[in-house]
This record gives sequence, structure tokens and C-alpha cells, in this order.
Amino acid sequence: MSEYTTLLDCSVLQSSEYQGGNRNTSALYTNKLGSGISVNAGDKVSIHQAYISETGSDDNAIQITDEFLERKSITYTKQTPHSLINGSNSKVLGYERITAENITEDIEVKTNSTSILYNYYITNNGENVYGLPRRFVYSTAAVDTNWNASNDSVLLGRPFNSPQLITAVGRTYNNDNLVMYYCDQDHFYYTTANNNSSNNEVNTLKNVMNNKRLKIFTQKETRYGEQTDTTLPDIVNGSLTSPSFLDYIEYIEKLDINLDEGFQSPENLASNITNILRKQSEPEVNTISNRQDWYGLNINQFLSTSVEINSPTYHTFYAGSETTQNLTYYEEWETSTEDDNRALHYLSSYQYIGIKRPELWTKGREFLDYYMTYLNNDPSYLTNVPYVGYANRNIKFQLSDTDFVVGAAADTDRNHMIVFDELWSNKEYMNKLKGIFDEQFNHPELFENKYSQYNGFTTRDNSKFLHINLLNDTIRNNTSGNLSTSLGTDYMKSYENGVNFLQSIPLFFDFNPTYKDTETEGESWDSGYSYGVFKKYTDDIGVEYIAVTTSHIGYLQDTSLNASFTTIPNQLFLLNTGTEDGRYVRVNTRMGWDTHFGSYGNVYYGILSGWNYNPYDSNSFNFQLGTAYGGRADTYLFQQKLYMGANEPLIEYNTTSNRFEISQLHTSERVQNRYNADSEIGHGNTTALVEEFSTSGQKVYKVNKRIYNNTYTPDMLPYGANRAEGLTIQGQNYNIDFLNPNFSKWTIFDQLSGIIIKDFGYSESVWVEGIWGVLGFDYNQFNASRTSLNDQTIRVGNSNKESLPYAMTNANVDQLATMDFITNIWGAGIYNLQLPSTMSFNVTSSSDYFRTGSQYEQYVAITKPAVSVKLGAPRLPRKLKSPYFCIRSDILDDSQYIGGEDSGQIYPVIATIPKSNDYGDYFVGLDSPLEFTFTRPKVLTSITTSIHNPDQSLASVDSFSSVIYKVTRLLNPNRFNIVSQILDENKNNNKK
Repeated sequence: MSEYTTLLDCSVLQSSEYQGGNRNTSALYTNKLGSGISVNAGDKVSIHQAYISETGSDDNAIQITDEFLERKSITYTKQTPHSLINGSNSKVLGYERITAENITEDIEVKTNSTSILYNYYITNNGENVYGLPRRFVYSTAAVDTNWNASNDSVLLGRPFNSPQLITAVGRTYNNDNLVMYYCDQDHFYYTTANNNSSNNEVNTLKNVMNNKRLKIFTQKETRYGEQTDTTLPDIVNGSLTSPSFLDYIEYIEKLDINLDEGFQSPENLASNITNILRKQSEPEVNTISNRQDWYGLNINQFLSTSVEINSPTYHTFYAGSETTQNLTYYEEWETSTEDDNRALHYLSSYQYIGIKRPELWTKGREFLDYYMTYLNNDPSYLTNVPYVGYANRNIKFQLSDTDFVVGAAADTDRNHMIVFDELWSNKEYMNKLKGIFDEQFNHPELFENKYSQYNGFTTRDNSKFLHINLLNDTIRNNTSGNLSTSLGTDYMKSYENGVNFLQSIPLFFDFNPTYKDTETEGESWDSGYSYGVFKKYTDDIGVEYIAVTTSHIGYLQDTSLNASFTTIPNQLFLLNTGTEDGRYVRVNTRMGWDTHFGSYGNVYYGILSGWNYNPYDSNSFNFQLGTAYGGRADTYLFQQKLYMGANEPLIEYNTTSNRFEISQLHTSERVQNRYNADSEIGHGNTTALVEEFSTSGQKVYKVNKRIYNNTYTPDMLPYGANRAEGLTIQGQNYNIDFLNPNFSKWTIFDQLSGIIIKDFGYSESVWVEGIWGVLGFDYNQFNASRTSLNDQTIRVGNSNKESLPYAMTNANVDQLATMDFITNIWGAGIYNLQLPSTMSFNVTSSSDYFRTGSQYEQYVAITKPAVSVKLGAPRLPRKLKSPYFCIRSDILDDSQYIGGEDSGQIYPVIATIPKSNDYGDYFVGLDSPLEFTFTRPKVLTSITTSIHNPDQSLASVDSFSSVIYKVTRLLNPNRFNIVSQILDENKNNNKK
């Protein structure tokens, strides 16, 4: 039998839906066939050609769909302002207080939409930050800031003593060295230029300035002065001896990422995401309400003070200023026993703080919050615990220096053992402390102890530490009752002035890593201390207590140690009773985790807005604004904000590697001008212009960074050490910039602030289907294990940029840059194989800012153009969500179908169209090998076509799509031979 072929062109444009104005879904449509086409059983149908125009498709486009992937819980910071008011001189934010909480929210995650979570950080870069603890930054408001002080001092706001312990020189138990308990990656021992103790300018420990990232934390409640709501419980009271006791939480922001469904070019996709990250607000002009007396009238006017433009990743934060961080407000806070205007203003300057080791801080606070609640609910513990600084207990038994000397037997009861005043049955207590100990492992620098008797013995593999007071409660109570039950101090209260040894020190004890995660009965070292740390101690009446030991760190095996060496610090015995010849650590000595700003291992910085009453050159100008009715407005008092974050984060598509890249998650260092650039100095014929640097504003990295006195922070005193004018060297006069003595030497400074993306919005199980997986990024690329060599304090480079615990960037400074480090003393490049070297000018100092009688040391300034490290996707982007289309149609006899979420019907599959043979914006299928047979006769009056993704959801196609069906009908071969048919019929009749 012969065949007859009919082609049926079923295009969307000619469909009933399109012609009727329904153009919402081009993937499901019906075409009318007029009077119809008759088919019989045995006839066949197939797809002759299909032209599928997927929305936005082209040769290089990436397909973005809106498929639901998961519901995900995220946690971020919600801030709520209260008591809205008009901005005024005392409250410039427009509200009286703000509360913050970290809330958990369930979000719907799709392939094209999610929410990212990120932290903010600022760096200790010598500008806009100051080391904590500190009593105040500025003298009383509207008084000149002493930029020219020869050194920082107690009179300028420093605490009344060093944050961590410094004792006498020449102790035999410490090999005749100075005894200090600090980590030299956190603090440095600052010695004054002339070793002069006048004005309390004494040698002290100061926080280092070395460009480390400091994650931002925020208070749960901040009050900007006096409150209208008088029912609020007080924040200020006599037990608040340090702002470190305030309730802080990690500051986390959420940003929704939503991309349009369909095809986008890689460049356009990168631009769209970048625009979401950089979306800017309208410029906001800040104003203040200013009242002036005008002939007896109290005239109010609004004055413009500044302008700000914010974006999701770079915006202003409230910061300490001369308005709040001044002597007057500090003194009010120190003496107040309840909330008042100035005390609350002072505490508001601590709304945001930067923390160097945020995970250690978090684990410490988790323990303290737990233990504060535990003690307050324990009827046998009669002391109220108002703040976390008091969440501790005394040791259970007195410690004797005869029990802890190197000659004391390790197996004798209570030799080398510290017993806690906590029962062994309190498993949660040990488990919370374990969290702290686990985190300590990520910070091996805390076990080096270069300046104490622990040096050479403690490592992260053999020991852990808690804090212990040097003085017992009785001695501390003689200073103040508030200190008697607290652990450590920040030396911020006047009654601590002149009182030594109120700090806590670290107490290291045995740790066996074999049992790190094992809870045992703590019977012995050999059978395993619980979690590798806790030994069970049973007293004479059978009560079991938690204890730790000090016999396995290595002291007992070292026969070279002096006989007076003890396995816990000698200072504990010598100083515990307030003298320097003690033999015991009394029972009423506090031990636990010290949360003070100055405690060992915890490093904090405050944040400054940067403006103050007078600039470095107070003779030339000031920060004041005249008013129309006389008087003046001190504009510097109302600059109470600071930008933080990444000012130009970038997602881009590298057309060379054909991969996406993330960069510029930090705000770069720039070439700054001198504080008096563009001014003229001198008189008459000697007038000279202070020119701008030719590269000013350029993004750079700096080694041996110079500062040009543009912003004040007491941590950089003395500012006079930054430059020497007219320095005579071998008969020639020079103007020379020097490295500020507070900066870490030979250290890369390349960023001021930035963001850390901690969660990209997709769980590992669905990562590949989400935005970042489509772009070619891997989950483990930003979710690697955090280690001591891979956390927020570490630079990002070739060694770790493909395996980070979170996404962050800095300038790309690799080994190729080292050739630029080699210069002569004037900074001119040498470009050879030598190491860079510190040098000295051949002239002896007589300045107050440099050590008298010594030559001027010169750490040569190195400033080079910088580009960001790029976090490149390891894989090529996935351009297509699926490799083919499914064409379904009701033309087939098999009419069984099931419900579908998009169409309500899913018809039988008649063809699959691969996406490998696209022509521009069309995918073309030619002569499908699939052919179907009709099983019954029928008349085709219409055909419904649906185009599906492989998961059977309707595809995203446009109205230019078309499917051409081929119907092949069987014909009788004698259909047109009429004579032959008649003859055949006659023959049959004659036979009858």
C-alpha cells in the first residue's frame, strides 16, 4: 500500500490562545485544523521539525530558572529603633534608642533567588579605631585634642594600668627576663621615647596595629542619652565596671538575591548581581536642629552638616565621637548608679566593637551566659550575678607552692592539681568549657607565651587555659566591693588607680588530645581525663569535684629548671595576698573565663567617627558652622557615624578563562594626602604650596604605612613621630616621613574595612542547582574547615583562595611584589635579590618622639598599586538547566495523563528535542526517529502541544516557537484504478 504525508504546522503565533490574547504561557497551546483530517488505524504520526525559541536563549547565554529547591533557616540581625524624634543637637539619629537581636527566619530558596548573610569588619589600620579597654578618647568636648602629646597617658584616657600583667625584671624563675602575660600578636610592649614617667607616660602594653580584620559585634540595646520611656530598666549601675559586660551579639546582615528567569549573557548576569550588592540609596543630607538666642527669642533652625550615600554592603555605622567618648561623659558613667543622659551617651559609643577572635569570644560568652543563669538559679549560691564578668567561682582548695614545684611528685593527691568549686555531676559546665577549649586549638599563638614562664612548654596539643585572678577576693575587696567577685578588670574605674595586680592571668593545664571528644570518668591520665582535660577529684567525705592538673606539660621532665620554678605561675603565689613574697593561692581566688576587654586571648577595638574639635593644625581652621542668628554650631560634635564594609564589591565574568570571579569584598587602602595638602605655608617670598600626591586616591597596598595626621586616635600617639621637618643630616636639611612607632613593622596594610560572606544561601545538597553552582562556584570553596591557617585573620592568596571558610578578599600581594620591597633609605628601588632592611640615618635624636641618644630608625615606606584577590569559580558555568525538551501532544491515541503542577495535564510524549544543535536563539529538532501509530480511526480537528523541561514542568519558551507534525496515512493501491476495479468485480460475479 502507498503512503500519503501531511505536514501540520502548529505554531504558537497561530494558536487559539495567542489569537485570543492569552499570551502568558507559550509552552501550552492549541491549533485548530479547520474541517479536520481523517486518520485510520495504522496511520502514523511523528515530529517532522521543531523550532523551540527558549526565552532569552543565544549562543553564550546562561539559563536561569525559578525552580524551588529547599526551605532554609537563616539567622541575621534585626535592629529596631524606638522613640522616634526629630534629629536634634543631642540625638542626631532620629530615635532615642535601638535594640538588636539575631532572629531566625525560614526562607524559600529557588534556583534564581536566595538570601546571602555577611558580617562587617574594620581593620586595625591606625585610623578610626582604638584599642580596648580605654577610659575615654577625647578631653572634655570643645577642648583641643592633644595631637602633640609625646605619648599616650592615663591623663589622656588610657586605663589606669596595663590590660595584662607586667611584673618586675630579673625574676630567676623566668630566666631573669621581664615577666609579662600577653600574646605578641595582640599587644606590644610600648616604651616611651625617653623612658619618662611624668604625666603617667609609663611603659605599657598596647594593642597592635597590623591591619587584621576585626569582626563587628553590636550591643543588644543602645540608648542615645536620656530616655522618654522612664519604665525601662537601667543599663547603668555600680556593678557595671566595664562596657565589656554589655550584652553583645554578632552583627549579621541579610541581602536578598533575585535574578530574572530565562537566559542571560554571562556579562549581564555578573552585572546584575553586582548591581544588587552595590544598589545605592538616595543621597541623604544630615541636618541638626540648632537653637540660638536672638534678642530674647529662642530661634530654631535646621543646619546641614554632611551627606551620606549608603549601599547594602557599604554604609554608615554609629561610632564613638568627641560627643560621647570624652572625659566628662566618662566621669558621669563612672560615678552613676542609674541611667542618666551623659552616662548613656558614653555607653552608646560602644554600640559597635571589633573583635579579633570572634569565635573564641562567642564560645566564652556562651559559657558565661550559661553559668550566670546557673548561679542565679542555684539557691546555695547567695551572691547575685548581675553581669557575665561575675559568672565565676573560687577555687575549691588553697594552693601551696610546695605542691606545684618541679620536685613535687605527680602522683601525690592534689600535687599539681587545681580543684574547681563545681561538682563532677555538672556535665553541662564541662561541656561549655570544652567549647572554649576546642576553639583555643585554632589559635596556637596563644600558647607561645614568649614572655612568661610558660615559654617553651605550652602548646595547643598539650595544654588548655582558663583565667585566674592574681589577688584573692579579700585583697580585691579592699579596692572595691565590685571587684571582689569579678574575674579580672579593665582598670577603668578611678578606685583602681595606683592599685597593681587586679588583672587576671592565663592558667595553663594538662590536655591529652586523644580524649578531646570523649567524656570519661576522669579517673587518671592513663585512663583518660574527660575531654582530655577534666580529672575527677573526690574529697574526704566522698564528694566528687571537677579538677585539672599541671604535671604533663613538660615541667617535670626538664631538669634544667630552677628549683623555685612552679608548674603554675610563680606570680600566683607571690602576689595572691597583695605582697610579693607569698606562698599560697587562697581559696577565695576567682577562676573561670574572663570577658574583660583586656583579658588574655580576647582582643577588642573601639570605633571612632574620626572628627574632633581641632585638626592637627588647629591654627588654620576648625569644624564649626556659623548660624544666621549668631553663635555657632560645632559640626564635629554631630559627625557620629563611620562607613564600614565593601564600597565596590564585584562579580565579573572573565572572558579569557570563561569563569566567574568574586573580588573587592574589601575597601582598599588609598594614597592619602597630608592633612594640609593644597594649602600655602610660609610668608611672603617663602610661601610654598603643600602639593597633593600625584597618585592620591589610588588603590594601593602599603608596607611600613605612613599616616598624614588626617584623623585622630590615641593609639597612634605620638603624632609628632610621623615626620621630622628640617632634620639636619651631614649638613643637609631634610623633611622625612617616619613610621609611627605604634605600627607593626614590615606589615602589609591593604584594606580599611570589608565584608565576610558567611552564607551564600544554599545548603550543600542543593548548591549545584542554585545561583552560585550555576556560575561554577563550589560549595567547599567557601565552606572549608576553619583552622589556625585559614580564618578571618589570615590573608587570602593562592594557597587558600579556593578553600576558604567564608568569602573575603584583600589585595593580591604575592612573591612577585617582594622585588619592590628592596629600596635605599630614601625609598628608591634597588631591584635585586637582597632582603629589605631597616636602616638608620646618621644623626642622633634629641626629639621627644624618638629615643634620646639613638639614631633615627627608618622603615622605608613602600606604596604600590593594588588589585583585589579574585575568588574564581573552579568550574565553567552551566549554561543550560536541562539538555533537552519533551514535546507532548494530544494527537496520540494514548490519552492517559496525570495531573501536572503547571498545565493540569501532561499528554503523551511524542518527541525529545536536544539543546545541542541550537541556531542563535532557536533549538531545532529535525525528523524525529520516534514514530507513533494510530490505533483507531478519528478526525483531527485540533492539536494541543505542550513543551516541557525534563522534570515535566512547562518550559520557558516564547511565542515564536513552532512544532511541525508529520502525519503519514496508508492508501489503497487500487484507489485510482477504476477500470481494473470494475473488471475485478465482474469476474467475481461471473464465477458465481
